[in-house]
Amino acid sequence: MIGKVFAFCLLAFLMGGVGLHSASRNMQYCIRRDRWTKYITYFCVVHFVLLCVLLGPRVLAALILLILLIGAFELYRVLHSPSGVRWLFRTGVSAGYVLLGLALLRFFSLSTKEMAAFVYLVVATFDGFSQVAGNLFGRHLLARKISPSKTVEGTLGGLVLAAAMAVLLHPLVSLSAAQSLAAGGWIVAAGFSGDLLASWVKRMSGVKDFGRILPGHGGVLDRFDSLLFAGPAALLFLH
Repeated sequence: MIGKVFAFCLLAFLMGGVGLHSASRNMQYCIRRDRWTKYITYFCVVHFVLLCVLLGPRVLAALILLILLIGAFELYRVLHSPSGVRWLFRTGVSAGYVLLGLALLRFFSLSTKEMAAFVYLVVATFDGFSQVAGNLFGRHLLARKISPSKTVEGTLGGLVLAAAMAVLLHPLVSLSAAQSLAAGGWIVAAGFSGDLLASWVKRMSGVKDFGRILPGHGGVLDRFDSLLFAGPAALLFLH
């Protein structure tokens, strides 16, 4: 079944690539370049995480811990940026990050390879196809002041494809199609909330990205902010 997971993932990226090509073909070269850089980076990140899932819980735990440590460093830099934020805000955000990080580690420590792959792929599908659908059909901004690039159409497109991925993967986690759909909806809602909250923290701190380590994405926390919330939510729902 893990082989099918990689097959579904490759199919999703093929669909996303076709959509990205269609959305970008009439754009300026610099925009096309940035979008494809982001696409290629995301392809590498997603498959690397899935490889770590396949290699077992110790490797996956080491990866998650590394992500959390880099994310903590990025968050510290943002909260102590020259623009400055209030002490209470820094303390609340930092405490929340620690609690969510511990819950994320707990989720992956309790999860089988199949469950870890299920949750991560649902989150990754929503994130990826929200951007593709937004590029193709985005007209109405969803949260202008918090995240100016998010659109209603993009969010709905990501939700539909994430739901489809959850249903396709339902045998992986021994759930019915309906249960898998419900789990996917819960995971997407949590991940999207985390994405918006992370964007709000960046806006309050006066920065665009948490870092620059991932080409086209920004920092590690920019790429994994959804998972930081989706993992603990899945812990409540699936365990």
